[in-house]
Amino acid sequence: MKKDSKTSAEVSAIMTKALFVLKDLVDNDAEYEMDYHQVVTLFLQGVISTAIDLAELHSPGVSPMIYADIEASSKLGGLRSIAKMQSEKGSISYSVSDIGAHDLATAMNYLGQQMSTTLFKGIHELPLPLRNQEMLVRGVEALLANLLNDKFDHPHAILDTFCEHVHMALNDLASRIKSIH
Repeated sequence: MKKDSKTSAEVSAIMTKALFVLKDLVDNDAEYEMDYHQVVTLFLQGVISTAIDLAELHSPGVSPMIYADIEASSKLGGLRSIAKMQSEKGSISYSVSDIGAHDLATAMNYLGQQMSTTLFKGIHELPLPLRNQEMLVRGVEALLANLLNDKFDHPHAILDTFCEHVHMALNDLASRIKSIH
């Protein structure tokens, strides 16, 4: 734990020093036409991509997990916010979602919302003729088929229970809609 705190403090100090150097660079060069936030963004993108490239050499396939951790820590407000959350909760783990460790229903809904958001963002990266509702369903099919095949010993049995749960959820949604009207 002490090593982690020391490492976090050193990383923070290095980043702070580098940002002040960048600020001086921008402030002292009248011909430099980038705003400070653009320089910081470019710097961080360079640091992140280089660090992730190095991590990939050491542990191939780790980059999606690192990018997810970076996004989660950004949503939490950065290293200081994470350290504060850890000290308040007395834990070295943190969750950007702030979901309880045993709250399965909320966790499921959170993951569903995150996947939906990612799916809708991804659809706009496709060529215009492929941006349609059918492609959303096809994307979910591909995700599910790959996930079941890669992670489970009996993917067809898991798919059967999955279909049962989707039918129950659809019935529940339909009954909620009827009760509102």
